[in-house]
Amino acid sequence: MSAIIHNSFRKFNADNFITSIGTNKVYLMIGKDSAWSGASAGEYNDASPTDVLIPVPNDTTSSPYYHHADMIAAKLIPSSSASHVIKRVDWTSGTVYAEYSHLTDDIIDTNFFVFTTAFRVYKCISNYDGAQSVVEPTGVSTSIIETADNYRWKFMFEVPQSDVLKFVTSDWISVKSPADVGSDQENVENGAVDGSLEHIDVTAGGTAYKSAVGTAQSGSTTTMVLDAGENATDDYYNDLTVYITSGTGSGQLRTITDYDGTTKTITINSAWTVGQEANNTSVYSISPAVSIVASGGSGTGATARVSSVDSGVIKKISMVTIGSGYRFATATVTNGGGSSAVIEPRISPSGGHGKNAVSELGGAFIMLNARLVGNEGSDFPVGDDFRKVHLLANPKTGGVAATSTTYNGAEIDDGSGSIIYSEFRAPITRASDSTEDIKLVVEF
Repeated sequence: MSAIIHNSFRKFNADNFITSIGTNKVYLMIGKDSAWSGASAGEYNDASPTDVLIPVPNDTTSSPYYHHADMIAAKLIPSSSASHVIKRVDWTSGTVYAEYSHLTDDIIDTNFFVFTTAFRVYKCISNYDGAQSVVEPTGVSTSIIETADNYRWKFMFEVPQSDVLKFVTSDWISVKSPADVGSDQENVENGAVDGSLEHIDVTAGGTAYKSAVGTAQSGSTTTMVLDAGENATDDYYNDLTVYITSGTGSGQLRTITDYDGTTKTITINSAWTVGQEANNTSVYSISPAVSIVASGGSGTGATARVSSVDSGVIKKISMVTIGSGYRFATATVTNGGGSSAVIEPRISPSGGHGKNAVSELGGAFIMLNARLVGNEGSDFPVGDDFRKVHLLANPKTGGVAATSTTYNGAEIDDGSGSIIYSEFRAPITRASDSTEDIKLVVEF
């Protein structure tokens, strides 16, 4: 028998922990004002720890007693000081980023998203067959953003300035779902399409595929006269697709049913949109056709075209419409005279790209932030140091549940509450004018 714990289970636990912060009293507890020294089998195994060689805490039934004995003070962590966080992957020119694939195992362990200088996060939809990223993504469009290096990105969210100080470090950035009302992230969430095909990946470009680009000489309801320099062989472009990339009729995709090599005239399978018939301003692209089949009957509406052919090798597929409801799908290149191209649809995560940034980017980590300012109303002593940081849940004081914001060590009932996190550190010295900004990251 074999089994796995899904990332969704980890996020489920992280979500529940966030919720519990609002229903339980969780305190940041500091302790130990004396130097690390000597053996202590109950709380660590290191035989000769020092303030430089910090011991590793043990999880024994006796360790909470040591920690309570060393307690200096505790401060309540409100729910506003807890956030999902994801690993920080700064966009760096010259880096090859992993592209999103619904088939990648544990995709959250790969660098398939980036954090930019504008404090925005973008998911990599295509890395153009493993090319280096040299153009930083920008913008907050709800559609896929394509940069000049042929990378395709999905804007996910921007970290609010109010969260930067609390939850952004050199290793972590905050993430939330649902987004704040009226934010760019909310626009992305509302625009996400469940089961959409935002990208079809070229895994093998094949050989000898036909293509052409140019500006039409004229057109009619069901025809287009191509550039005078196009191939002179009758039927040469039959069964290929023609797409108007700009000018009159821009965005229309049709199949070529006949080609007259003498007049350079193509006939298409269905009429151009009324009022948008091809004319001498229409810039066209002729390429092999792309066939998309929804496996198991799921999904409709996605259409695509071959948008780049280099010396007969297919380099890129572009979506014309992304469709919806796909769960399984296949795609093939048809016609075009070539052979051996292999393409693979990339199906969006549940809800669509950007619907839930936390689950899509790896929401199995929670950061808790506590700021210790001066003596915190006399409960936190100054002119001394501490070496232990804990999370203490639901302690008692005088036999009743603790509810105040701060307590000194003598006020918390010995042994009360649950110590759910421990971290041993080098000494941190406190002064009356100092502020310790403590950030703890918990993995689920």
